[in-house]
Amino acid sequence: MDRSEFYAEAEAGSTGPLQGVRILEATNYGPGPMCGMVLCDYGAESIKIDMPGSGDPIRQIAPFVPGDDPLENSCWHLTLNRAKKGITLDIRTETGQALFRELASKVDIVIESFTPGTMAKWHIGYEDLIKVKPDLIYVAISAFGQFGPLHTKKGFDPHAQAMGGMMSVTGERDGRPLRCGFAIVDNMCAWQGAIAAMAALHYRKQTGCGQFIDASLADVTLYASDVNLMGAPNERYIARRMGNATLGGVPINSYLCRDKRFIFINAAIDPHWVRLCKLMGREDMIEDPRFSTMGARSKHLDLVDAAIGQWVASVPLADALRLLDAEGVTAGPIMDFDEIINFPHYLERESIAEVEHPRYGTLKMNGVAPKFSLTPAHIRGPAPRIGEHNATVYAAELGLSAERIQALQKQRVI
Repeated sequence: MDRSEFYAEAEAGSTGPLQGVRILEATNYGPGPMCGMVLCDYGAESIKIDMPGSGDPIRQIAPFVPGDDPLENSCWHLTLNRAKKGITLDIRTETGQALFRELASKVDIVIESFTPGTMAKWHIGYEDLIKVKPDLIYVAISAFGQFGPLHTKKGFDPHAQAMGGMMSVTGERDGRPLRCGFAIVDNMCAWQGAIAAMAALHYRKQTGCGQFIDASLADVTLYASDVNLMGAPNERYIARRMGNATLGGVPINSYLCRDKRFIFINAAIDPHWVRLCKLMGREDMIEDPRFSTMGARSKHLDLVDAAIGQWVASVPLADALRLLDAEGVTAGPIMDFDEIINFPHYLERESIAEVEHPRYGTLKMNGVAPKFSLTPAHIRGPAPRIGEHNATVYAAELGLSAERIQALQKQRVI
């Protein structure tokens, strides 16, 4: 299938399958804004709140695109808040809380990422908001959830990786626990929050009822722990750090090619192993009882890796990939982001998107991951400046006059 075939029946002018869904975000740092970003990528309209003057702290986190706007040019902000409407509002004040309740009455979904109990303390929690919007879907993202012994404990992505078992299995066998190189738990929590919000929209369509969604970093880490959690109580299998090795078979590892480029090879299943042995000229290893089955190879990992390493070291990366692909042995180059941003496959699939920014020009960033054949989703615009849409949102949504908006600005409410 080519691209034109996939999109042959796409709706002209589609903004995505969530077109018409409206969101209000009281979010900061990573997972909250990313939850809103996912829904926005799929076509929803999001109003993102920043604190007057300082904005979301994520605006201050490196890396930055070139520019002299210290609160506007963070790559985090420019990615996670793309296509959103940006307003400022101090929800710690009574006036700000009243305005927040008014805005909440006009949306389908509220997303917040404060410490549990904070929004309720400010009189804009779930119980407060359903008084003005009974069918509201309310997504609360936190480190450890809205209830439980640790529910008021603060934490970020690495704490969930640490306490959710991820770090215990990440790293070399004799090395110290390592965190994943991405903020993967933040991302997973954002995705789960977005999935849950869409499920709640489906339920509301059937019943007319909204609901409270509690998504935590710790919970999603356990949810993504493969069989490691089940293995501990049921089989007394305690997963440990294994480098690139897995229980799924051998070989599964990275190897250094002749041109000093790394390749990752997975030839764990027996038919792939046989093909790899023939490529390497090591037919003797096919029938050798130490290597003839997945279980046997797992007991002789070092010997297997040494044989593959010797062969890979004799060929450049491109040749190794060509030979392995031709034989149907799964392999891929280990690429850094300097290579990724120009990789033809990702460009064809718009996994790398280009967004025009009025100040910074064309910005490349991660595109919308799933492709919708009928309702294509895409990034509809750049991230907003702090308070960029104050006038339009407060006037259009709440009917505030220009004089009233100016007065709120002078009071530092917006």
